[in-house]
Amino acid sequence: MPSGFKSELTGCFSTPCADNPTVVMIEAACRHAGLDWRYINAEVQPEGLAGAVAGARAMGWRGFNLSMPHKVAVIQHLDGLGESARLIGAVNCVVRRGDKL
Repeated sequence: MPSGFKSELTGCFSTPCADNPTVVMIEAACRHAGLDWRYINAEVQPEGLAGAVAGARAMGWRGFNLSMPHKVAVIQHLDGLGESARLIGAVNCVVRRGDKL
């Protein structure tokens, strides 16, 4: 059960983001699992990607998804890549592990 008033944050960086229904599915799954997490659809233009990643890092986001056009461009802003992202050369999901993205 959640304690206190702090929700864990995650979301999606995309453009456009208004028609992305993922927020409904992810938040329903979190509620079902008893997690007090919020999934935020964030409108991020290509020139704002570095700032969005820095913001997610600074705010302690648990991770985030990416849609086009950010899947390749995000690589330069991450601390490392999983094997599949390294092989494909693109990222769909970023996960925080300690202080690393």
